[in-house]
Amino acid sequence: DMTLRSLLLTAAAALILPQGLGACGKKEGDASPAAAPAAADVAVETAATSPTVRTSANPPSVTREFRDWTATCDNTNHCVAFGSAHENMGFVLVSLAPGAEARPVVHMGGWGLEDGQGSVHAVIDGRRYAGENSKMDEEGDVIAFRNPSPQLVHDLGNGSFMALRRGDEQMKVSLGGAAAAFLWIDERQGRLNTPTALIRRGDRPAAEVPAAPAAPRVAVAAAVAQNGLVQDDLSPALLAQPKVKECLAETRRGERFEPNVEVSRLAADKLLWSVPCGEGAYNFSQAYFITPADGTSPRPVAFPTAAGSEDTLVNSRYDPRTRTLFAFGKGRGLGDCGRMGVWAWTGERFALLDEKVMPSCTAVPQDLWPTTWRAAT
Repeated sequence: DMTLRSLLLTAAAALILPQGLGACGKKEGDASPAAAPAAADVAVETAATSPTVRTSANPPSVTREFRDWTATCDNTNHCVAFGSAHENMGFVLVSLAPGAEARPVVHMGGWGLEDGQGSVHAVIDGRRYAGENSKMDEEGDVIAFRNPSPQLVHDLGNGSFMALRRGDEQMKVSLGGAAAAFLWIDERQGRLNTPTALIRRGDRPAAEVPAAPAAPRVAVAAAVAQNGLVQDDLSPALLAQPKVKECLAETRRGERFEPNVEVSRLAADKLLWSVPCGEGAYNFSQAYFITPADGTSPRPVAFPTAAGSEDTLVNSRYDPRTRTLFAFGKGRGLGDCGRMGVWAWTGERFALLDEKVMPSCTAVPQDLWPTTWRAAT
């Protein structure tokens, strides 16, 4: 898990495009045509599994909205609930792993509370909560409660007024829907009426909380040499593909767009072609094809996701050293919302290793985004 997490975050940092920062300005939600995910992907409730990697032991990945809060549980029952601060400038996020021994972790933070005397802290119905402060970036702060008190978790679920404060400044946070989100997670993880429940605690033994379902396993193909690849021309067979013709119409600026095509060797007799297929202020999409070594008989690649599959990825690149392909469709230029995914080449197909989705542009750092799919290697 730590290897996948490191890979995901490193690749995300490399793909955050400078022009996106300019396009977004002062944190406005400026979605481009290629932004992901669309509201329809995650609104109200989505439940789906990746048909090519699901095992019978895994529950579906589900995201639900509860008034001003959203909750996500992935295919191994790792769950996250989060709400936004005033004008979407901040967030409160509660994560809870599955199993009897798991305990919640709380993060809060955002932009807009100017540097001043003291650190950022939370106030809920008059009670002050100060956690571990860290800088999110030059304008934002994050407070971590890695072992939150029962009172803090209780107040998040039952409080009537919450604000993030520093000095005389404050940012109000809505708790509307937090209780319902917590209850849904308790039910999903089988911890209702146990001492480990987020909101509906009772005397049922914690030992009765189910363990995490095992993540599906993916066998990654061996590395293959990349020398001798031709990067320039698409083969006639590729140029004849309807999807490539569509991509040409979207991206061609002159007589050719082949210099932006990327070719990698998957095996001695297999090539992977990345074809540019659309661009916006900060999102650049690609379609992928697999061919034999001579470029004939192209086969479009469909990438499994937690919600189905995609034949076009955003801000994506294949790394032949790790045999993984990373994509990051940004909801806005700052990269605080959208979808990130990592796929591994198995020798036969691309299998989903890790997917994170943040549907709300509320300054949540990428390493805190809810996971919607995880696999083991």
